[in-house]
Amino acid sequence: MLTEIIQSGYTSSNLLKHINRSRLQQMLLRRFHRTAAEFFAQTGARSVLDAGCGEGFAIRELLSHHAATVVGLDGSVGALRVATMLNPQRSFAAGDLLELPFPNNSFDLVVCMEVLEHLDNPREGLDELCRVSREWLLLTVPNEPFFRGANFMRGKNMHAFGNDPGHVNHWSARAFLRFVTPAAQVVTWRTSFPWTLVLCRIA
Repeated sequence: MLTEIIQSGYTSSNLLKHINRSRLQQMLLRRFHRTAAEFFAQTGARSVLDAGCGEGFAIRELLSHHAATVVGLDGSVGALRVATMLNPQRSFAAGDLLELPFPNNSFDLVVCMEVLEHLDNPREGLDELCRVSREWLLLTVPNEPFFRGANFMRGKNMHAFGNDPGHVNHWSARAFLRFVTPAAQVVTWRTSFPWTLVLCRIA
């Protein structure tokens, strides 16, 4: 399947991250997904939106064995094509995270992984995620400065001291909790190097 995706000519930094053969990187991703799966299990959600789903790797890792109704949304048609290949039993839609095409309180759980750091107005994005969630949010972002440090140490984005060119927001774990708290109640959180994961209830 991944060979077919690569041969199609599509690529992205997220795709490259997940197909990287580095044992260390794959170990970090497994630990990250395991933590996210633990958080998901606490929600008992029967309907899930993955907002900014990209190529659908999180849906595959977290939800492949769950009967929940899952919708993935992303702005990239190429990413959605890959997501559909990886998760043929799930539904996907093109859309803008800042203008989600769903009514209020549409999903038990809204997942948004590795997206908010890319938004010029993350507060607007968080408010929109809260709008369509009935109860739960599962959010993840890079844990700074450790994310940049890890990139720099392995020679990635050296010209920007390890910063991903698409990242316009840089939160430490504590700073991200402060960002989230006005909009939602933090139930639990954890760092899984080099990321921060937060499970919230809608305030």
